[in-house]
Amino acid sequence: MITEQDHFHDLKNIFEHEDVHRFAKAGIVHVGADAGQEVPQYFSYGFKSIILIEANPERYQLLLSKFGGDRRIRIFNYAICDKRGTVDFHIHTSRSGSTEPASILPMKRFKEIVKTLHTAKTIRVPAITLDALFEENQIAFGDYNFLNIDIQGAELLAFRGAKQLLAWVDVIVSEVNVVEMYEDGALEGDLVKFLAHEGFDKKHAVYHTLYDESSTFPAWGEGLFVKRSK
Repeated sequence: MITEQDHFHDLKNIFEHEDVHRFAKAGIVHVGADAGQEVPQYFSYGFKSIILIEANPERYQLLLSKFGGDRRIRIFNYAICDKRGTVDFHIHTSRSGSTEPASILPMKRFKEIVKTLHTAKTIRVPAITLDALFEENQIAFGDYNFLNIDIQGAELLAFRGAKQLLAWVDVIVSEVNVVEMYEDGALEGDLVKFLAHEGFDKKHAVYHTLYDESSTFPAWGEGLFVKRSK
Protein backbone atom coordinates (compact mmCIF):
# COMPACT_ATOMS: atom_id res chain seq x y z
CA MET A 1 0.00 0.00 0.00
CA ILE A 2 1.04 3.63 -0.44
CA THR A 3 2.73 5.19 2.58
CA GLU A 4 2.64 8.80 3.75
CA GLN A 5 6.18 9.21 2.40
CA ASP A 6 4.98 7.91 -0.97
CA HIS A 7 2.19 10.51 -0.95
CA PHE A 8 4.76 13.24 -0.27
CA HIS A 9 7.09 12.22 -3.09
CA ASP A 10 4.27 11.63 -5.61
CA LEU A 11 2.84 15.08 -4.94
CA LYS A 12 6.31 16.64 -5.09
CA ASN A 13 6.89 14.97 -8.45
CA ILE A 14 3.61 16.41 -9.76
CA PHE A 15 3.72 19.92 -8.31
CA GLU A 16 7.33 20.57 -9.28
CA HIS A 17 6.64 19.67 -12.90
CA GLU A 18 7.53 22.51 -15.26
CA ASP A 19 3.97 22.83 -16.59
CA VAL A 20 2.66 23.72 -13.11
CA HIS A 21 5.04 26.61 -12.45
CA ARG A 22 3.23 29.12 -14.65
CA PHE A 23 0.05 29.02 -12.55
CA ALA A 24 -0.45 31.02 -9.37
CA LYS A 25 -1.60 28.82 -6.49
CA ALA A 26 -4.81 30.35 -5.14
CA GLY A 27 -6.82 27.51 -3.63
CA ILE A 28 -6.93 23.73 -3.96
CA VAL A 29 -9.82 21.30 -3.67
CA HIS A 30 -8.83 17.81 -2.51
CA VAL A 31 -11.51 15.16 -3.06
CA GLY A 32 -10.78 11.97 -1.14
CA ALA A 33 -8.71 13.71 1.51
CA ASP A 34 -8.37 10.68 3.85
CA ALA A 35 -6.34 11.99 6.83
CA GLY A 36 -5.19 15.20 5.14
CA GLN A 37 -1.63 13.99 4.69
CA GLU A 38 -0.99 16.55 1.95
CA VAL A 39 -2.13 19.66 3.83
CA PRO A 40 1.32 20.79 5.11
CA GLN A 41 2.70 20.25 1.61
CA TYR A 42 -0.07 22.33 0.05
CA PHE A 43 0.74 25.24 2.33
CA SER A 44 4.46 24.85 1.60
CA TYR A 45 3.66 25.30 -2.10
CA GLY A 46 1.89 28.57 -1.36
CA PHE A 47 -1.81 27.74 -1.44
CA LYS A 48 -3.91 30.25 0.49
CA SER A 49 -6.99 28.09 1.01
CA ILE A 50 -7.87 24.39 0.95
CA ILE A 51 -11.11 22.44 0.67
CA LEU A 52 -10.93 18.87 2.00
CA ILE A 53 -13.74 16.47 1.03
CA GLU A 54 -13.95 12.98 2.50
CA ALA A 55 -16.76 10.40 2.26
CA ASN A 56 -15.65 8.18 5.14
CA PRO A 57 -17.30 9.66 8.28
CA GLU A 58 -14.52 8.38 10.55
CA ARG A 59 -11.83 10.03 8.44
CA TYR A 60 -13.96 13.17 8.24
CA GLN A 61 -13.97 13.37 12.05
CA LEU A 62 -10.19 12.95 12.01
CA LEU A 63 -9.89 15.85 9.55
CA LEU A 64 -12.03 18.01 11.83
CA SER A 65 -9.84 17.18 14.82
CA LYS A 66 -6.66 18.04 12.89
CA PHE A 67 -7.72 21.08 10.88
CA GLY A 68 -11.11 22.24 12.16
CA GLY A 69 -9.60 25.29 13.83
CA ASP A 70 -7.75 26.50 10.73
CA ARG A 71 -9.78 29.18 8.91
CA ARG A 72 -7.85 28.53 5.71
CA ILE A 73 -9.34 25.03 5.47
CA ARG A 74 -12.95 24.01 4.81
CA ILE A 75 -13.92 20.37 5.44
CA PHE A 76 -16.92 18.47 4.03
CA ASN A 77 -18.27 14.94 4.56
CA TYR A 78 -19.55 13.81 1.14
CA ALA A 79 -19.01 11.24 -1.55
CA ILE A 80 -18.36 13.30 -4.67
CA CYS A 81 -19.98 11.93 -7.81
CA ASP A 82 -22.33 12.94 -10.62
CA LYS A 83 -25.56 13.19 -8.61
CA ARG A 84 -27.05 14.39 -5.36
CA GLY A 85 -28.46 11.89 -2.83
CA THR A 86 -26.91 8.96 -0.97
CA VAL A 87 -24.62 6.19 -2.20
CA ASP A 88 -23.10 2.98 -0.89
CA PHE A 89 -19.59 3.53 0.42
CA HIS A 90 -17.45 0.40 0.68
CA ILE A 91 -14.88 0.45 3.48
CA HIS A 92 -12.19 -1.54 1.68
CA THR A 93 -9.45 -2.24 4.18
CA SER A 94 -5.85 -3.45 3.93
CA ARG A 95 -4.14 -6.00 6.15
CA SER A 96 -2.61 -3.13 8.16
CA GLY A 97 -6.06 -1.63 8.77
CA SER A 98 -5.74 1.25 6.28
CA THR A 99 -9.04 2.34 4.74
CA GLU A 100 -7.43 4.36 1.95
CA PRO A 101 -8.77 1.91 -0.70
CA ALA A 102 -12.38 2.72 0.38
CA SER A 103 -14.62 3.70 -2.53
CA ILE A 104 -18.19 4.07 -3.73
CA LEU A 105 -17.23 1.26 -6.14
CA PRO A 106 -16.71 -2.41 -5.24
CA MET A 107 -13.21 -3.76 -5.79
CA LYS A 108 -12.45 -5.73 -8.93
CA ARG A 109 -8.85 -6.44 -10.02
CA PHE A 110 -7.50 -4.82 -6.85
CA LYS A 111 -8.86 -7.61 -4.63
CA GLU A 112 -7.90 -10.29 -7.16
CA ILE A 113 -4.30 -9.09 -7.11
CA VAL A 114 -3.95 -8.01 -3.45
CA LYS A 115 -5.68 -10.89 -1.71
CA THR A 116 -5.22 -9.41 1.78
CA LEU A 117 -7.68 -6.61 0.96
CA HIS A 118 -11.23 -7.04 2.22
CA THR A 119 -14.41 -4.98 2.51
CA ALA A 120 -14.98 -4.54 6.24
CA LYS A 121 -18.43 -2.99 5.79
CA THR A 122 -20.61 -0.94 3.46
CA ILE A 123 -22.41 2.18 4.67
CA ARG A 124 -24.71 4.79 3.14
CA VAL A 125 -23.19 8.25 2.86
CA PRO A 126 -24.39 11.59 1.48
CA ALA A 127 -23.41 12.30 -2.11
CA ILE A 128 -23.11 15.58 -3.99
CA THR A 129 -21.54 17.01 -7.13
CA LEU A 130 -18.66 19.44 -6.85
CA ASP A 131 -20.67 22.13 -8.60
CA ALA A 132 -23.57 21.72 -6.16
CA LEU A 133 -21.23 21.77 -3.15
CA PHE A 134 -19.78 25.10 -4.28
CA GLU A 135 -23.17 26.60 -5.02
CA GLU A 136 -24.92 25.42 -1.84
CA ASN A 137 -22.07 26.64 0.40
CA GLN A 138 -21.66 29.93 -1.50
CA ILE A 139 -18.04 29.19 -2.35
CA ALA A 140 -16.61 31.29 -5.18
CA PHE A 141 -15.46 29.05 -8.03
CA GLY A 142 -12.69 31.49 -8.89
CA ASP A 143 -11.02 31.11 -5.49
CA TYR A 144 -9.87 27.55 -6.32
CA ASN A 145 -7.76 26.88 -9.39
CA PHE A 146 -6.20 23.50 -8.46
CA LEU A 147 -8.10 20.23 -8.09
CA ASN A 148 -6.83 16.92 -6.66
CA ILE A 149 -9.20 13.95 -7.01
CA ASP A 150 -8.27 10.61 -5.44
CA ILE A 151 -11.43 8.55 -5.04
CA GLN A 152 -10.47 5.04 -6.16
CA GLY A 153 -11.94 4.62 -9.60
CA ALA A 154 -14.82 7.11 -9.28
CA GLU A 155 -12.90 10.10 -10.64
CA LEU A 156 -14.84 10.36 -13.89
CA LEU A 157 -18.13 10.57 -11.96
CA ALA A 158 -16.68 13.51 -10.01
CA PHE A 159 -15.55 15.29 -13.17
CA ARG A 160 -18.98 14.87 -14.76
CA GLY A 161 -20.48 16.78 -11.85
CA ALA A 162 -17.88 19.56 -11.95
CA LYS A 163 -18.41 21.29 -15.30
CA GLN A 164 -18.69 24.76 -13.72
CA LEU A 165 -15.70 24.26 -11.46
CA LEU A 166 -13.55 22.95 -14.32
CA ALA A 167 -14.06 26.23 -16.14
CA TRP A 168 -12.10 27.93 -13.34
CA VAL A 169 -9.50 25.23 -12.66
CA ASP A 170 -6.00 25.47 -14.16
CA VAL A 171 -4.39 22.26 -12.88
CA ILE A 172 -5.84 18.84 -12.08
CA VAL A 173 -4.16 15.98 -10.25
CA SER A 174 -6.24 12.83 -10.61
CA GLU A 175 -5.85 9.19 -9.75
CA VAL A 176 -5.70 7.22 -13.00
CA ASN A 177 -6.32 3.49 -13.27
CA VAL A 178 -4.38 1.50 -15.84
CA VAL A 179 -6.32 -1.69 -15.03
CA GLU A 180 -9.89 -1.99 -13.74
CA MET A 181 -9.09 -1.86 -10.04
CA TYR A 182 -12.73 -1.13 -9.13
CA GLU A 183 -15.93 -2.35 -10.78
CA ASP A 184 -17.01 0.01 -13.56
CA GLY A 185 -14.20 2.38 -12.64
CA ALA A 186 -12.97 4.65 -15.42
CA LEU A 187 -9.60 3.79 -16.94
CA GLU A 188 -6.89 6.31 -17.67
CA GLY A 189 -7.90 6.65 -21.31
CA ASP A 190 -11.46 7.55 -20.30
CA LEU A 191 -10.22 10.39 -18.10
CA VAL A 192 -7.78 11.65 -20.72
CA LYS A 193 -10.58 11.79 -23.31
CA PHE A 194 -13.08 13.51 -21.01
CA LEU A 195 -10.63 16.09 -19.72
CA ALA A 196 -9.31 16.81 -23.22
CA HIS A 197 -12.87 17.73 -24.18
CA GLU A 198 -12.97 20.08 -21.17
CA GLY A 199 -9.74 21.79 -22.26
CA PHE A 200 -7.08 19.89 -20.26
CA ASP A 201 -4.03 18.06 -21.60
CA LYS A 202 -2.25 15.25 -19.79
CA LYS A 203 1.31 16.36 -19.09
CA HIS A 204 2.74 13.80 -16.68
CA ALA A 205 1.94 10.78 -14.52
CA VAL A 206 3.46 8.83 -11.64
CA TYR A 207 2.55 5.14 -11.73
CA HIS A 208 2.44 2.44 -9.05
CA THR A 209 3.02 -1.21 -9.86
CA LEU A 210 1.42 -4.42 -8.71
CA TYR A 211 2.31 -8.00 -9.58
CA ASP A 212 0.53 -11.28 -10.16
CA GLU A 213 1.79 -14.80 -10.82
CA SER A 214 3.29 -13.90 -14.18
CA SER A 215 4.39 -10.26 -14.23
CA THR A 216 4.79 -6.84 -12.64
CA PHE A 217 2.74 -4.07 -14.23
CA PRO A 218 1.61 -0.45 -13.71
CA ALA A 219 -1.84 -0.58 -12.09
CA TRP A 220 -2.70 2.97 -11.07
CA GLY A 221 -1.09 6.33 -10.54
CA GLU A 222 -1.48 10.09 -10.31
CA GLY A 223 -1.93 12.02 -13.54
CA LEU A 224 -1.24 15.71 -14.11
CA PHE A 225 -3.65 17.56 -16.40
CA VAL A 226 -3.09 21.22 -17.31
CA LYS A 227 -5.52 23.63 -18.90
CA ARG A 228 -4.75 24.15 -22.56
CA SER A 229 -3.43 27.59 -23.46
CA LYS A 230 -5.89 29.65 -25.47
